[in-house]
Amino acid sequence: MKYLKYNDKLEKCYSAVLMDVMDQMNFRVQCMDPAIKPLVPTMRTWGEAVTMYFETVTEVPEKPFQLEMEVLDDIKEGQVIVTQCNAVSLSAFWGGLLTNAAVGRKAAGAISDNGARDYNEIVSLNFPTFCKGLSPYDSCGRMDGKERDISVVCGGIRVDPGDLIFGDVDGVVVVPLEIVDEVIARAWEKVQGENTVREELRAGASVVKTFEKYGIL
Repeated sequence: MKYLKYNDKLEKCYSAVLMDVMDQMNFRVQCMDPAIKPLVPTMRTWGEAVTMYFETVTEVPEKPFQLEMEVLDDIKEGQVIVTQCNAVSLSAFWGGLLTNAAVGRKAAGAISDNGARDYNEIVSLNFPTFCKGLSPYDSCGRMDGKERDISVVCGGIRVDPGDLIFGDVDGVVVVPLEIVDEVIARAWEKVQGENTVREELRAGASVVKTFEKYGIL
């Protein structure tokens, strides 16, 4: 919800340009492990991070799925669910029914360092879902939500509630809250610059001279 005002600009951005800007700002390690991928390459997501932490369990908890249900009930338009699943094996944190709930509340996406299932249903709803893989295994009795709205580590990158998450086929980047405004402003400027460079290169301009002129490649 926090970043809805930037939707027009973020729609035209991509993970690489945001990462380029953060490189220049010396935030050089902000991209999640490439094993975390969109279910289909065309899926894109961006928005305010809402975090959850899971741990391995060996028995079905007294209140299964409690944390997930509470988070989905509270989710706001434009928010992205990000989970750290400290689990020993792949099982499905995310599935079709949770996707329907997320769509109903206008959430922007779900990102997990574990698994998902109900691929066809999720894809039919076109809900941006990023994970390490698919599995028929339910998470119930295998991992359980322990905390929410805390700092987590997903795909090797720290994510704090309120950070900007941006994911596409190239990867998932995390923009810390304190630099979001500057990163978006710089990224928007770079996107426009790249469009100019792209046109000149396609028209046959020298790569070396174009880079000297714009400093963009």
